Amino acid sequence: MSSLNRRRTLLEHNAGSWEGTFVRLDDQGLESERFGTRLHVTETDGQIEAALTYLNTGKVATMRFAEPPALMAISPDGHWSLGPDKTGPWPAVMELCLVDGDRRRRVVVRHGAERLESVVVVVEARPGVVDPAPAPPLRARVLPGGDGSCSGSWQLTDDLTLTTALERRFGEPLAVRLRWSPLPGRELVLERIYGANGLPQP
Repeated sequence: MSSLNRRRTLLEHNAGSWEGTFVRLDDQGLESERFGTRLHVTETDGQIEAALTYLNTGKVATMRFAEPPALMAISPDGHWSLGPDKTGPWPAVMELCLVDGDRRRRVVVRHGAERLESVVVVVEARPGVVDPAPAPPLRARVLPGGDGSCSGSWQLTDDLTLTTALERRFGEPLAVRLRWSPLPGRELVLERIYGANGLPQP
């Protein structure tokens, strides 16, 4: 996808206002923090600006860029993911976002050097769209992979599943997969993969 098309696709599906709830889970899948947010994504004078307001504190975090970051993978449907340029025996943070019209689901996944440390689940919708966050406290069900690997799945909500490494082994690939069923019979999937060499895979 060309730079122009990446930019156009990202804005077409993600620009505008989003009201959300951030829910942070610890390494056991238990809710440790929750707060509301308001996100505005706009384009002004060739610059894309994302301004996130934390409703619990009033703090505003703003990010501006002329083009989507090179490390941002963008699908034709507007789904996107971000992560480091390389993984290795150090912490790695990845963010994945699935968008379905006026609703989005995001996760921010933090792997430590040895294991999965935390997951932030983000439920977002356009203003006026009814899309409630899961009832507190959220407790993800951790489902082992069952294939002898270190990977497993977190059933975050009834319609949202995260699959990734629960433990890390140096020299093994690292992948994060987010699966969302916004409606019965409709399934959206996004995956970000790093190979055994630590480099992102297409």
